[in-house]
Amino acid sequence: MTETTNNYAEVLYELGISEEAVRDTKEIFKSVPKVKELLENPVVAFSQKERVISRIFPGEIQNFLKVVCRHHKIDKIEEIIEAYKSYSLKKKNILKAVLYYVTEPGEEQKAGIRKFLAGEFSADEVQLVLIEKKELIGGFVLQAGGREFDWSLLGRYRNLKQKLTRR
Repeated sequence: MTETTNNYAEVLYELGISEEAVRDTKEIFKSVPKVKELLENPVVAFSQKERVISRIFPGEIQNFLKVVCRHHKIDKIEEIIEAYKSYSLKKKNILKAVLYYVTEPGEEQKAGIRKFLAGEFSADEVQLVLIEKKELIGGFVLQAGGREFDWSLLGRYRNLKQKLTRR
């Protein structure tokens, strides 16, 4: 994400626009791609774009979208919304983590992983996204806060192979 998208995301968050309005806006852009095309089109007058925004999008986010449109950044709206989600989690001290596994961990194991990550990253809460990945052979890989914790058999195999080839 660029600095520009991050700046727009921070403004969106600081405006206090509800997460529901942001989610609805994302869904509108996703389900009706022609709306984005129209708002990106430099031939369409800004007054027409304002009317479209006023008719389609939730009231509390309309002014934000008009500013983004006026500054010709509507092509980055998906990135802005993703950056908004990340910024929102960061402000709430919630860590988002991805767990790649071969065998899905039980509730007790998930709780242990959350506790480990909360301590490691000083987070109040941890959101775990679980993704099955059979090619790990066994174990799991955990990604959070720009770091990776690899406790998989595939990862251990790669480490062993690397050590042996260095000799």
